[in-house]
This record gives sequence, C-alpha cells and structure tokens, in this order.
Amino acid sequence: MRSKLYQIIFLFLFLCCFSVVINFQRDNHALPTSVPVPDKIDLTYALAEPIQTLDPARASNLAEAKVISNIFEGLVRYKPNSTEIEPCLATTWEVDQGGKVWTFHLRQDVKFHDQTPFNAAAVKFSVERQLPPQKKDSMLYGSFTFGMVEAVEVIDDYTVRFVLRSPYAPFIRNLAMPWAAPIISPNSVAKYGDEVGQHPVGTGPFQLAKWDKEGVVLVAFKDYWGNQASFNSLAFSHLSPEQRRTKLQDGTITLCDMDGLKTKDTPDIKLLKQPTASLGYLGLYNNKSPFNNSRVRRAVCIAVNREEISRKLFGSPSLAANSILPPGFLGYNQNLKPYTGGAAKAKAMLKECGYPEGIDITLITYRSSRPYNPLGGEELAELIKEQLAPAGIRVKVKTYPWHEFKTALRNQEGDAFLFGWVGDNLDPDNFLYTLLAADEVTNLTFYKNSEVNRLISAAQKEVDEKIRLRLYYHAQQIMLQDTPMVFLNYAQTNIACRQELTGVEFNLYGIPLLTKAHFKS
Repeated sequence: MRSKLYQIIFLFLFLCCFSVVINFQRDNHALPTSVPVPDKIDLTYALAEPIQTLDPARASNLAEAKVISNIFEGLVRYKPNSTEIEPCLATTWEVDQGGKVWTFHLRQDVKFHDQTPFNAAAVKFSVERQLPPQKKDSMLYGSFTFGMVEAVEVIDDYTVRFVLRSPYAPFIRNLAMPWAAPIISPNSVAKYGDEVGQHPVGTGPFQLAKWDKEGVVLVAFKDYWGNQASFNSLAFSHLSPEQRRTKLQDGTITLCDMDGLKTKDTPDIKLLKQPTASLGYLGLYNNKSPFNNSRVRRAVCIAVNREEISRKLFGSPSLAANSILPPGFLGYNQNLKPYTGGAAKAKAMLKECGYPEGIDITLITYRSSRPYNPLGGEELAELIKEQLAPAGIRVKVKTYPWHEFKTALRNQEGDAFLFGWVGDNLDPDNFLYTLLAADEVTNLTFYKNSEVNRLISAAQKEVDEKIRLRLYYHAQQIMLQDTPMVFLNYAQTNIACRQELTGVEFNLYGIPLLTKAHFKS
C-alpha cells in the first residue's frame, strides 16, 4: 500500500516538473511564427550564382553572402567601402594579454527572428558548432575564422570572451566576415538540424518568408534593433545573363550582378562600379632558373604594361596594381611603385643578367574567368605574351581547366603562372602573410626573405594598427625590390541597377548594402 502511495506521489511530482519544463521552454525557446509573403516585392536582386545554403557556417560563395548579409549579423562589421571595423551585435570590446584575450560586450534587447533572445550563449554556440568535435566537413570557413580560438567563455548574458592560442591581430576582422562569423539562433539549429541552411534565423533587418525554385523572399523584421529599411520586402533569384538583361530593362528586377552581362548607362539603368578586395598577379617561381634571379624577375615587371591590362579587363587603367594590398586596406599606400620602364629597359637588364638573346619561358594559366580576371586566363596570357615579346622574353602559353591548373601549380609546372587572390577577411595579413610567408602553402612563388617574414609575422601579432601599418609598409618596400611576382590589377564589382533606386552602399567584398537604399519619389 505504501509502495503504491509513493508511486502516486512520484508520478504527481514528475508531472509537475514536466509542466514547469515545458512552460519554461515555451517562454525561452519560442518557435518561428509564419511570415506572410507579400503580394508585391519592393526590391528584387538577380544573382549570377546559385544559392545552395543560407547557413553562415556552410556558405562559401558571394551570392550566398549577399543574401546572408541581410538575414544575419556578426559581433562587428565593416564600415561601407572600408576595412575599418565598427560595432554591430557587440557594442564595445577589450583586447588583453597582447592580443590573446578578446572580451566583447553585447548589445542588449536584441531578438532573433524566432523571437528568442540574442545573448552570450548564442555567440558561444555559433562558434563552437564550427570547431571540433562538432565541426562538419561542409563548414568551409570555420577553421579559417575560429581555428585560433582555444576557448569561448560566457562571462554573463551580455559578455563573451574569446581566448586565443596565441596573439592574433586579424581576429577582429574575422568576426566581420559574411561567412562563418554571423550569429545564428541556437533554437533554429535545434529545430532544423542540418537543414537549418534552408531555414535561416538571424538578427538582421530582414527575415526569410519563402525559398523555392523561384528564389528567396525576405521581409523586414519588425523587431529589428537597428534602423528599419525604407522598403518591406526583398527578393533574390539566380538568373542567366540574358534573363538578367531582359528583366532589368523591363523593370521586373531592380538590381543584378554584371557577371557575363554587358550593358551601359541608359535613362532607366545605371552601372554601379565598386573596387573589391582582389588581386590578379603574374607569379614567377623564385626557386628555379631563370627567376631565381631577382633582376630577371624585375625585367619581366618592367616589360609588363599594367595599365593596358587593367583597361582590357575592367575598362579602366585606374585598377592597375601598384603593390600586393588592394586600396582601402590597412597598409595600402598609393605612393608605392613597382619597376617600370618598357621593353628596351627590360631587354637591357636581361643582357646584364647574362641573357643577351633574351629568355624562353612557359607560362601556365587557367581557361575560365576569375573575379580578378573577367577576360579569362588564356586571353590574359596572350596579352602578356604580346607585351613581353619586344623585351626578348619569348612566352609559350600552356592552358588547363581550373582544377587541373591548380594541380599544375602544386607541381611547379612551367616557369611562370597567372593567378590571383580574393580577400577572405579584408585584413592585410590575408594577402601579405598568405602569399609571401616562407612556409605558407599558398606562397606559390616560393619567395623567401627573412626580413619580410619577420615583419609580417610581427604584424600578425600586433594589435596596435598604427604599428601594423608601419610594419606592412616596410615589408612592401622590400618585397617590391625583390619582385617575387608581378602585380597586375585589382578588381571591381559591377552591379546594374534601375535609375530610381538610390543610396546603395557596398563593402569591399562587393556586397551591396541595401538597408539605406530607397526609391526616388
């Protein structure tokens, strides 16, 4: 009898506790409400690439970043058309132990689109899901963004601390990236699991209303903590060049990517051109003849006409590269100058190096176009061949499909190669250290200079940006003398837009920032 009574009491207590837990979960883990799809879309954007996922941890291409930037936010963000950092979901931060410990104070009263609160626990969750042991192979940028993180500590609801394995100054710009860094609702991951990329839930100014074969439809998030956009709905779709041209002209779409599309300013259409964080270059193998001689490398640099290349690629000589860092980057200096002088000067220098009859080289390249080379690898190689010929540099061009080309690079085929770099985190370290550090696998020229190595390694650890700037400027001066590669051009994003839309800003990825955009009355 007593046993039966205990069972009844236990069952009663269990049901009471279960009810408390359920009610707690309802209060603290609200499920997403149904978002109605507007009958009329205010602003439409046609993309040149398809969207595979809207999970920031799994996204990798620029088209996905353009959508994600409207749904999600990170702790910090880039100022428009700049690599400078400004607050976003974090309002302030401190850096201690020489760049090893980063403490962020979070914005309060911020909600995710599913009405759950944004807090330090959500930050910790977003980061740790991209690190071992939780990291999935499909999370492409997690290791780059957070691989230096040793621990993420929740100090209180609105304070989170990152402890790094060693001082790492670029970390702050990692946190502004459109991939990996944006904070996702933990509740959405719990609800949708690996399908969360089709059900994105962030804190941004727009939330998902629909995603089907026609494209993605976003609507303004009414509880957004920041300034509301001037329009209520925004749609993205992937269209062919011909579809983009037709729909832009008839007003069906408002903006579109210009990749593969040729158009010009008209009374209805304007072109928005924005420099981006990209570099195209002619790589020279520094570890084998003839380019193990810096003066031979210098002769190639002298013979190349960068302004002509820039004009052919982008219609403007202003994108000719003068150093390894794109404009707008910390450490960029427009007064830095690579060697110039033309064919006769280059020919004379080769003669001084023991090549009175000139040199014969094989230049390997890719077939397709790239963000830093819309013309295509083979066309650019032929242009460079034509430029080098009067200097006595006879070029044989060998072309590969993209993936085979990368294998040829790893095997050091040929004597020189065409390549480029697209910035990941808009930090100078991502160009200088990535492309020039002696032990980096991305140093495809096999350039080695101990002083440059010392400078860029010191800058990687230095959190004082004034000191970093001096270190990078000094490293570039040495590197330009050594000429490990010939810097050809920077790149730009071209967006076609209806004339009635104004106020579109960009970041240096070439992503349009649309929250301040509005239509002329």
